[in-house]
Amino acid sequence: MNIRNCPFSASLALSVLAFGLAACGMGGSSQPDLAPAAPVTTAPVAPAPLPVGPLSAADTTRALSERKFTFAAPGRKGTVSFFRDGTFEYDEAGKGIGTGIWQASDGKLCEARNPTSFLPKGTPSTCSPISSDGSRITAGNMQLIPI
Repeated sequence: MNIRNCPFSASLALSVLAFGLAACGMGGSSQPDLAPAAPVTTAPVAPAPLPVGPLSAADTTRALSERKFTFAAPGRKGTVSFFRDGTFEYDEAGKGIGTGIWQASDGKLCEARNPTSFLPKGTPSTCSPISSDGSRITAGNMQLIPI
């Protein structure tokens, strides 16, 4: 029998050819990929513990950078986040959100606040003695407790 005269056989041959080409385009392997996927870690990395005693510039930078704290000082409280690039952002209860810059020096933390609606002129840079008891940081009259 001649295959050219049999439309069913030609259709079947084309289907088999198409299937074979599609399988080749899928990687050419007939074995399923059974390698286990790498585990996904979602646990946050715990920040380094706070040092104890008066803080050097390096200790201050490590203790504050990329961390969020609650803060309390006479007449003020809220939260503050210190960033590695020397900036900070705070949310002062009853007033609002503000930003500023910070710098660590041996035994001192220097901060300046940018102008806001509740602090129209901002503040000049002031430096306060900084120390830690291992659970909180004291910078001048302000207490910082890690969140």
